[in-house]
Amino acid sequence: MQAFSSTVRDLYALAEYASPDQFLTRAISIMQSWIRFDGAIFGTGEAGLNQTMTLLKSDAAAPAVTVPETLLSAPQFNHDPVAQGMRNAPLSPTRGGIRELYRKSRDGKKCKAPTVQGALTLSEELGLSHLMIHGDDPSRVQPARWIVLYRQHDVRFAETDAACLHGLWIHLSRALAINRNRVKERLTQSHVNGHAHAQARDNADASGLITLTGEVELADQRFFDLLEREWPDTAPECIPAEVMEILSSGKSFRGTQIEITLIKQNGCHMCRIRPVGAMEILSPREFIVARRFAAGMSHKQIARELGVSHHTVRNQLAHLYRKLNLHDKASLARYLVTNSVPV
Repeated sequence: MQAFSSTVRDLYALAEYASPDQFLTRAISIMQSWIRFDGAIFGTGEAGLNQTMTLLKSDAAAPAVTVPETLLSAPQFNHDPVAQGMRNAPLSPTRGGIRELYRKSRDGKKCKAPTVQGALTLSEELGLSHLMIHGDDPSRVQPARWIVLYRQHDVRFAETDAACLHGLWIHLSRALAINRNRVKERLTQSHVNGHAHAQARDNADASGLITLTGEVELADQRFFDLLEREWPDTAPECIPAEVMEILSSGKSFRGTQIEITLIKQNGCHMCRIRPVGAMEILSPREFIVARRFAAGMSHKQIARELGVSHHTVRNQLAHLYRKLNLHDKASLARYLVTNSVPV
């Protein structure tokens, strides 16, 4: 129960500081600590936000794919049980294999065949296998939200998976609403206080012309400010040699504060720098461990809560310390606060 409560706290903490796109992908990752699935389709219920449907892959390296909402209302899916489940936002998880769902509807009667000859089922259209569908009651919650968790292989969802989804769903839906409100509040507040321009400048990229040895030929102050953000002790006026080795090989350099890319154009070497946030550097599990450790929990307490060994927690902390170039709990707490991550 304590571990489940901590997961819920993670969702609400995520809602406070994540951007809308980050919230969806990170929330799905948090859910995977309780339910094993290959990906998810999330209906946010918001017109104008990716047409309310986003296909999220469990693999962080795979890009999210936008799915047109109009797909649900296509004529060939009028009697499709998966499309109906999404449209109706069921109040309790509906689970089953694709063959089972297409063989029987919820009342046990056989489903009607597709009305369009040769049409694919929605699951075939989206490449789904076993799945669970759950969502808000549209008569009580507006906008109603829903989620589909799917597996690509022939491994069924168990009743315990449905129970976990049922327990997490109300918090996930509320956290999404909080996240959207917080984003609106931050935007409004920045305009009210006259800081909108400063905030945009803080998140802006910078470009400059450099030589192959890293010497800056032409750049504005923003370029040097970003270099100093990554290397505050040395405040370099050129790109460090070890970074130039990475850039010269055709790769981008990702530090703890910035990402640097080298672009060759018309015989010139353009260097582009963009600031990166904590959400881009740490994995979802590293975020969870970092927040708990910075808040004062021990390795063993974190391990018990997450259901792993304390050696695993130590290794994760050592890895994130290397990523962030930090050395102790106090500096980790300062880093999280600086990046607007609540501890």
